[in-house]
Amino acid sequence: MSEFVSPFAERLRSLIKSRGLSYRVLAARTYYSKSYLHDLAWGRKAPTLNAAQRLDTALKAGGVLGALAVVPGAERKWAVTDGMRCDAEQLANLLVTQTPTTENAAALAHQWLITEPPQRYELSAGRRVGDETVARIEDRVRQLRRLDDHVGGAETYEMVSAELAATADLLREGSYREAALRRLLIVIADLCQLAGFVAEDSGRVAAARQHYLTGMRAAHAGGDTASAANCLSSLSYLEANLGDRRVAVTLARSANVGGRQAAETTGQALLLERVAWAHARMGEANLAERALGDVGEIHQHCDLREAPSWAYWLTPDEVQVMAGRVWTELRRPLRAVPILEDAVLRYGDDSPRETSLYLSWLTEALLQAGEVEHAIAVAERSLALARSARSQRAVDRIAELRHLIAAAAGRTRVADEFLELSVDLSAAAGGHLEGR
Repeated sequence: MSEFVSPFAERLRSLIKSRGLSYRVLAARTYYSKSYLHDLAWGRKAPTLNAAQRLDTALKAGGVLGALAVVPGAERKWAVTDGMRCDAEQLANLLVTQTPTTENAAALAHQWLITEPPQRYELSAGRRVGDETVARIEDRVRQLRRLDDHVGGAETYEMVSAELAATADLLREGSYREAALRRLLIVIADLCQLAGFVAEDSGRVAAARQHYLTGMRAAHAGGDTASAANCLSSLSYLEANLGDRRVAVTLARSANVGGRQAAETTGQALLLERVAWAHARMGEANLAERALGDVGEIHQHCDLREAPSWAYWLTPDEVQVMAGRVWTELRRPLRAVPILEDAVLRYGDDSPRETSLYLSWLTEALLQAGEVEHAIAVAERSLALARSARSQRAVDRIAELRHLIAAAAGRTRVADEFLELSVDLSAAAGGHLEGR
């Protein structure tokens, strides 16, 4: 038998020892079995990227274990310099033609971070910005949105910010005709809205507000009223969750009135969803229910193939989840629980942030209904997914669940076990938020 022990296994054993953890505790924190963790630590099994990332989080390893894990399909090293435009173009093409999945999202994200955006080369070559260049940027934004489906804001913020900065440089310094300028402004607005979302997801709340407002102005300048309304309603959603709820209602309703004529049906439904949520956060049940009814009516006629890039994700399941969240916020568990239970069945570990968040709402609704043990079982799954989501939203929701479970369950065995399992994640909630 070979004496070789992988660097990953050696580092994992060292971290376990230095942290003073048992395999039992580590298993509880990662939701993996003790035997599987033991096999990883002694090199008998190779880690998946997901396993490495969960262990990174549990052991506070700062990404070391993820870097040591073998990523299938990522063996080729890309080094991009000014003299290697051909390689840069090949990698850029790879990034926008390879669909992000659970298995390759982290590798694609890493490649995106180490690669110079093609916008830089357009500037250095002194080229006129035409339709081909703008179309390429549009493809990259769509791909970044799909990466965000699998990789949390803590990892995507840097790459989205770099893409936005490169595109802004192109706007400032490039040469283009009016039609290309308008398209470039609109793609910047799209990037700003995405940057706001991932900024909020990584705890950068003040930056998120700024991105949304900048995106609204860019979309307005480019003549895209629907995109401007989406940026404004995104800001309303942030305010409803973290800021002034009355301001959130005003923003959401303004975005809906200003953008509903310009948006196609999926965009209209999304604008109305945020109206419903803002009213729910204010406790305005009748207005929230009316908006939800309008969403349901409009969404019947939606075709996601025609949706703008910022609304591609608004599936029937997402509409159902928002309805469940609204009823939970309004403390109507008899309505919320069946809706959320049905919807979350179709979400899995490949979308850890969304699944963790939606399970947290189901937990809250079950607690309202008095189903405490069932609620805690659901909360444990939400906790496990939050550990791998790299999302401040998911971390904050676990902290909220701790308070709700402690209040509803008291000092029971199942409640104490959940509180013990989640104490380390709860400690991170709010710890690095800016500008709340």
